[in-house]
Amino acid sequence: MAQATMIPLPLPDDRPPARRGAAPPPDVVAVLRPELPSLAAEIVEEIRYSVTEFGGPLQDGPPTVIRPAVERALRQFVDRLADPAAAADGGTRICRGFGRHEYRAGRSLDALQAAYRVGARVAWRRIADVGRRAGWPAETMSLLAEAVFTYVEEIAAYTVEGHLQARQSASDRLQALRRRLVELVLTRGHAMSGEALADLAREARWRLPATVACVAVAERPPDGRLAPAVGPDVLVDLQRPDPCLIVPDPDAPGREDMLARALRGTEFAIGPSVPLDDAALSLRLAVQALSLVQRGVVGCDRYVRCSDELSTLLLFHNEDVIQLMTRRRYGPLAALKPLQQVRLGETLLTWLVTGGKAPEMAARLHVHAQTVRYRMRQLQDLFGAEMEDADWRFEMEIILRTRLLRDDRSRQSLRRAGEGTGTLA
Repeated sequence: MAQATMIPLPLPDDRPPARRGAAPPPDVVAVLRPELPSLAAEIVEEIRYSVTEFGGPLQDGPPTVIRPAVERALRQFVDRLADPAAAADGGTRICRGFGRHEYRAGRSLDALQAAYRVGARVAWRRIADVGRRAGWPAETMSLLAEAVFTYVEEIAAYTVEGHLQARQSASDRLQALRRRLVELVLTRGHAMSGEALADLAREARWRLPATVACVAVAERPPDGRLAPAVGPDVLVDLQRPDPCLIVPDPDAPGREDMLARALRGTEFAIGPSVPLDDAALSLRLAVQALSLVQRGVVGCDRYVRCSDELSTLLLFHNEDVIQLMTRRRYGPLAALKPLQQVRLGETLLTWLVTGGKAPEMAARLHVHAQTVRYRMRQLQDLFGAEMEDADWRFEMEIILRTRLLRDDRSRQSLRRAGEGTGTLA
């Protein structure tokens, strides 16, 4: 629903000094009071006819508060004509309450404001007709015209205020429900039954999807809000220690573009698509991927997809274990100079991947085949018979892939330095 412009609130003391306290002749009030019941009916009928949102319920639905509200407003208007200094007698509270009721009835601010314009037009038409028949002078008619439109603007402003209050209250409640839903969806093995979860989702206006992807956000937006591009079916909680979104049906067309627009200016990671019950896994991997981006292990142009980095996520899932493997297997390389470690490590990883054919290894490493053979002799000297052991090869590949990902920048810098010296190994 679009944000409406608040109607200005002209109170009696805002009127020009010459008009302040001015009142029409006493006979005006006496003439107008008998007109009020039929005038209320005419206003209600004209609103029903002219404003679409008021048409159906007034004609066919259950009793509404529209007619009593119009009658009350007309009585208060005439009472204030009789005594301009009199208090509104709860009119402000009643108007705000009417605005809240109309929000809950599903009517928009545009419809409310249109209804007030219709009411003002009908009321002034009737008063002008009564005034012509009664022979009221132009000064009296001018005072009445100002009183009508000032009063309508005033009560409309209070009604709009009540409508906005109700909308904000409903929005706050909906957001609280959705944050509760995020917490529940991300709690694996939650105690709440599937039926209760469905009830909460229905109350939060969220359709339970078959699959979701969780999105980890590097930084909260400065104002704590997302761009309007994010769809209403996306659950958002930016107040969590790990700010996140839960995106239903993440593989549908346009989902990534939507996220890129909504999260402009901040890095984020999109977790893998998983069944709803595995949402916590998707978020954990997204948080891990974002951490690897910030460490420079994973490259990122605004955002990263976990589905493209699953092997890297696996390698870095438990770095303590890899560290233990490194201490056990990597010692001979660790004793070398940094540049030698880089070159022999790359050569060893290429040998493990290709199966050891020198020409193919040379093509991958962009060196001469003779250089590859020279490096392989060095590796044989370092590791000997271990290189024929399947467990050793498996663990060494894990170690080398992890080190090369983690130390990519250092590796490139060392290689450039070595090329400048003309060193082969």
